[in-house]
Amino acid sequence: MQNHPSWSPVRIAASFILVIILSSLLIGGIGFIIATAAYNNLAEPGAMRWLQLTNSLGVFLVPPLVLMWWSKSSPQSFLGWRGARLTPSGWGALLLIIAGSFFTIDALAHLNMTLLPETPWVEDLKAQEATVKLALDILLSDMVPATLLANALIMVAVPAIGEELFFRGAVQSLLGQKFNHHIAIAGSALFFALGHMQPLSVLPILFMGVVFGYLKHWTGSIWVPIGLHFINNATALGSAYLNDGKLLEESTMAGTMWSFLGPILVLAGLFTIHRQHKA
Repeated sequence: MQNHPSWSPVRIAASFILVIILSSLLIGGIGFIIATAAYNNLAEPGAMRWLQLTNSLGVFLVPPLVLMWWSKSSPQSFLGWRGARLTPSGWGALLLIIAGSFFTIDALAHLNMTLLPETPWVEDLKAQEATVKLALDILLSDMVPATLLANALIMVAVPAIGEELFFRGAVQSLLGQKFNHHIAIAGSALFFALGHMQPLSVLPILFMGVVFGYLKHWTGSIWVPIGLHFINNATALGSAYLNDGKLLEESTMAGTMWSFLGPILVLAGLFTIHRQHKA
């Protein structure tokens, strides 16, 4: 993968930021117009879905695609567009990572809450996260099959594809042009965690970002982190659907043997993928 001759890394990064701003204003503006025309109140679930969909498209999905075709002489390799070439043991390793991640995320969420002191700024963080939760509760209300399908698109498919193209495809690739892959993965994972605006869930989101980043680097395919991201989102949505539209927030496994087995499974899976990458 090479930049076009006239494109320096600084110019690419600046162009990426410009594309994000223009795309979010244009596509987000279209969503706002549709939502205000079709609904009396922007707090209605239908209006919020339009806003969520167009904001995701404008901020996360469109900019990396534009940048890919605009600045690269080999667009597909920039985002890791090709499929993963894994052996049967590699696919088995991905299953270990998927299984272990559920337990690890649960334990990290519990640790995240435990480490926070009882101070005013923590209370401010909780208030900020409560705003995010309120929006999710509205989107998950009235979970009939039609609502489930709409949420599957808006809360599962589009974020999985868009966020991975943005963070692992574009951000990680851009950082990788200036730094080694470890720094690029850590940097994109940090942006990923902060971008979710859920400060009380930083540790589990950061963990997912790191895992997705190494999988993208070692497999060379953006489709691997997209697939795992999709499974994570779909599991959360499915559990909410079975729980009358309520997201499961309480830790059910923290302190049990699963809290320790989860990271072991993840590390075993990552080690197997890494060995295949080095082979």
